Amino acid sequence: IGLCLPPMAGKIPQSFINALLERVDPAEVIGRRVELRQVGNRHTGLCPFHQEKTPSFHVYADGYHCFGCGAHGTSLGFLMELDGLTFPEAVESLAASVGMEVPRERSSGPKVDTSVYDLLEAAAKRYGKWLDEPATGNAAQAYLRERGLGAEVLERFAVGLAPAGWDRIKTALGSHGEAKLVDAGLLAKNERGRTYDRFRERIVFPIRNTRGRVIGFGGRVFGKAPNDGGGPKYLNSPDTAHFSKGRELYGLFEARQAKGRLESVIVVEGYMDVVGLAQHGIDNAVATLGTAIGKAHFERLFQHRIDVVTCCFDGDNAGRAAAWKAVDAAFPALSSGRQLRFAFLPDGEDPDSLVRRHGAERFLRQIENATPVATYFLDRLRAGLDMTAVDGRALLCDLALPHIARLPTGPLRDVLIGDLARLSHADPQALEQLLHSDSGRVRADGGRRRVGRPSRLGQRLLGLLVKNPHLLQRLDGETRRRFVDETHAAATLGIVVGYLVDHPEADTAALLGRFVGEALHAEVASLAAAPALLAEAALADDFLSGVRRFLSESADDRTAAPRLDAVRQSDSKEDLRRYAEAKRNAMHRTPRHAKPASVQSPEQHRQMQEQRR
Repeated sequence: IGLCLPPMAGKIPQSFINALLERVDPAEVIGRRVELRQVGNRHTGLCPFHQEKTPSFHVYADGYHCFGCGAHGTSLGFLMELDGLTFPEAVESLAASVGMEVPRERSSGPKVDTSVYDLLEAAAKRYGKWLDEPATGNAAQAYLRERGLGAEVLERFAVGLAPAGWDRIKTALGSHGEAKLVDAGLLAKNERGRTYDRFRERIVFPIRNTRGRVIGFGGRVFGKAPNDGGGPKYLNSPDTAHFSKGRELYGLFEARQAKGRLESVIVVEGYMDVVGLAQHGIDNAVATLGTAIGKAHFERLFQHRIDVVTCCFDGDNAGRAAAWKAVDAAFPALSSGRQLRFAFLPDGEDPDSLVRRHGAERFLRQIENATPVATYFLDRLRAGLDMTAVDGRALLCDLALPHIARLPTGPLRDVLIGDLARLSHADPQALEQLLHSDSGRVRADGGRRRVGRPSRLGQRLLGLLVKNPHLLQRLDGETRRRFVDETHAAATLGIVVGYLVDHPEADTAALLGRFVGEALHAEVASLAAAPALLAEAALADDFLSGVRRFLSESADDRTAAPRLDAVRQSDSKEDLRRYAEAKRNAMHRTPRHAKPASVQSPEQHRQMQEQRR
């Protein structure tokens, strides 16, 4: 359901949505995916959104509700949650199931070219045929067999081959036009402006979005280097209007297809790791595309109701540095019930080699013994500090509090406050108060904007985008890229911008559908219902002006960041040591009463309270 559907050309009238929900029977729609049993005027079954042995999932005449995990909604919401569909996709799918055609209001936004999906699908099929043909594919097939990969897993991931030659894909798909092949990332241009096949002499891995559409490719050299005498071992499609390396995860679509309700994932570093683990029955691995895992990746995983994310890294310094960056990226998304863990592999091993040499059971033990994020976070920060000295404990608080302030309110934040108080001999209530002060609210990425409290300008930009999603596409490529990067820390605005990057054809109705069942739905719906203050002709200029001010303010924040923020982000223990030494020297020159209150021991805190009384 929901694969390769045509994009929405305009808004869907609310009257049609109401008529559609009246027409469909939720028990029939949900019963295709969940085994239901009728009990009186309702149906019950095992909830598809969490593991349970006793049915707590109930389907009524107007929707569903789970008394175990709280999941609830209409038939549309069910399709969106279980299949990862957008609101327009769910409407299309549900309407098709009952033979209704979706009407569309005229859209004021620019038309989005979706023929590129057909081109990329055709390329994936062509690459697959080249791998299967003996004349082109024998060497690649031998390499894949050596890696222990069978025909079934290769077919599941649609692995293919770009053979040697400068213009094989150009010739095979020439009817689409050279310009289209360049825009899709299948052809590259050299310094003289001549085009050539980007992935030649590489095994090719199609990258699918959560709807199953091919949006890009990854290529891996096998045997010798490419025939131009060099080139990277791994090569990805360039960023396009339909593909962003910093947001996509290889294997997420395949994992969802294999698992149905995907409750946990293992994040690895390469395509071969994902496919190699799947060959050994480990079907919940995904990989970043040559980039460090970032906030957008975590948001995408958690949007799909994935509760546990285990990042699998090498055990060397580079792997631990990558883990620290993952901590910083994940903290704003770790609301209640979401877990992040880290598994560090033995030296010289990657997931694919470990599972081939020692089997799936050994690899899964590594995953089961992964370190929870709270433990890793505090262990990493105190590794270079003298925790027997007051200045070491003070620095631990200085380093930890701005990160903890970025966590949503919930159990993980409470646990970290308690552990930090125990390690630093500080009063937990004093630490909690610091979190709500300006010093505790300084962002760990160096800015001074308060966490979770968007500026007035950011709120205005959010309102403009909710009512006019097409405005994001009016920005030039560089401005849009900077805007996307800077809004990652801007609460609802960052989520909306990220969604619109992934779904450039989305309208306001689709955007509202994205937030169905979430706490932010009321805020977004309120903005959508607000009266328009500007004429259509003035919207683009107003939005562009606001974006420029937003970027300027963000740049000013970074320039003003104190030196400590650089230390917080550092991967070097030497940086921590030098900062601790400087702080200790400064404290020795400072009167005793100037020591920070945040590091009082429980006994000191009690004495202070008695003096005040």
